[in-house]
Amino acid sequence: MTKRGKTPSLIGGGAGTCKMATAARQRKCKRCGGAIPMGSGCFEVAIPGTMGHKCYCVDCFKDVLAQTQQDLNKLVEQSSVI
Repeated sequence: MTKRGKTPSLIGGGAGTCKMATAARQRKCKRCGGAIPMGSGCFEVAIPGTMGHKCYCVDCFKDVLAQTQQDLNKLVEQSSVI
């Protein structure tokens, strides 16, 4: 499946805590829309202020982590300028 939109970052306002989980039923990746089969590994990111969560496949979550690292690197660069 093709990935849609900008890669999210875990340090943005729209992401909560995350955890690795085993899919208890077939799920759909929030980013690429691909199927996550029952019993396979996935990542759940809590939606702040709600009881819900977004589910990502392993490949898409690697992209999320890479984007988060880029955002953190930018913050470190900006803080060293101050």
